Amino acid sequence: MTELPLVSLPRPSPRPASHLRSLALKIYRLTVLILIVWLIRDYYVRVRVQGLSPLQLHEVQSILPAAHALRVDPSDRMGLFILDQRQQTIGYAIRTSPVSDEIIGYCGPSDTLVVFDQFTEKIAGLSIRSSGDTTSHVTDVRNNRYFMNLWKQYAWDELADLDLKSGEIEGVSGATMTSMGIAHAITHRIRHSQQKAQTVQPFQFHLKDALLILVAGGACLITLTRLKHYHWLRHLFKVTVFVYLGFLSGDLLAESLFAGWAKYAIPWRQLSGLVVLAAAALLVPWTTRRNLYCQSICPQGTAQEYLGRIVPAKRKWKIRPDVKRALRWIPGLLLGLILCIIFLDLPVDLAELEAFDAYLLTSAGIASICIAVTGLLAAVFVPQAYCHYGCPTGAIFEFVRSHGRADHFGKGDFVAALFLIMALIFNQYAELLKQNFLQ
Repeated sequence: MTELPLVSLPRPSPRPASHLRSLALKIYRLTVLILIVWLIRDYYVRVRVQGLSPLQLHEVQSILPAAHALRVDPSDRMGLFILDQRQQTIGYAIRTSPVSDEIIGYCGPSDTLVVFDQFTEKIAGLSIRSSGDTTSHVTDVRNNRYFMNLWKQYAWDELADLDLKSGEIEGVSGATMTSMGIAHAITHRIRHSQQKAQTVQPFQFHLKDALLILVAGGACLITLTRLKHYHWLRHLFKVTVFVYLGFLSGDLLAESLFAGWAKYAIPWRQLSGLVVLAAAALLVPWTTRRNLYCQSICPQGTAQEYLGRIVPAKRKWKIRPDVKRALRWIPGLLLGLILCIIFLDLPVDLAELEAFDAYLLTSAGIASICIAVTGLLAAVFVPQAYCHYGCPTGAIFEFVRSHGRADHFGKGDFVAALFLIMALIFNQYAELLKQNFLQ
């Protein structure tokens, strides 16, 4: 009997499992970062809209009984959507404070709640929440149904064009200055929002933006292509960027910059070059496993690299593994501190927690200079000491960096989850924490 030749079947490739794990971790890390930024943004939008005396649901229910929940409107109208039990919008609420606080009635400003009905698009009712005016005058205005109901004929756009001088709104007898102060505060509040909505920042593109885009593009070429093998070109690029970014433009990526963008907005119309640089610093390591900014752009990293060549490798300090593990917690602890500073509005300049501000010689703070100098001195004996053991911005870029198929859920991912929980807690309870512990 003739024996058939053995046929070796191809082994199933292990690629799918490792590839899916790597993809899941990449999505997880970027999602965590986006959620933390969103929670910071959401908190500051809420604070700007609600101020120190946020609107309560029961106040709105006194005018629209069907109100079940309030949702902050992040637009320039700076109000609150009023939702019913089905989460359908049934109205819109604004308060005149703090926008109109400079408008004084008799002896102080009044914070007035204005509720619009979604269906009629007109005012459903007013309520004087608080006032610095004379109590008897405020009471007279509250009890004057004619004055309070007179507003119900006006819609949002009509209020902006309302001419109080022509007598379209009459003051309350005996409390004329108080009532007209409230009237002026309402119309001023509406006009303020309309002016902001109509003011669109023009797109600006300057030479500095072009140079920053060139820096980002050049770093991509030096890091990701064969050009990285041309050592002279790599060194020339890094020295040029060190001088330009470090001492001429000062456009460095730092936690103070990212915190401002998270709290307010990304200024892509005014600082497009810096936005492109920041996007490259985050997305390139996330997609290519190369830490673009730290390796090829950061002036502090470049300075450490060249200072590290002063002392031969055999004379470098040997750090014990347990000490090294402890030191690696410093950037994470700094990021936790930065979250606390952002949400609790602590009187700490975030630029003072990093080395980068030290390169702005005319405005550098003492703390930044000390951190930068200490990091550079340490780099002589410990390679890239500040990058590994002191830089919170670099820690973020390293966190999002993909490690390919060998990637796994590590301590950094666990700490990021803790930071997300911190941000969730601060988002909901920061004001309460400030009132109970910081005042």
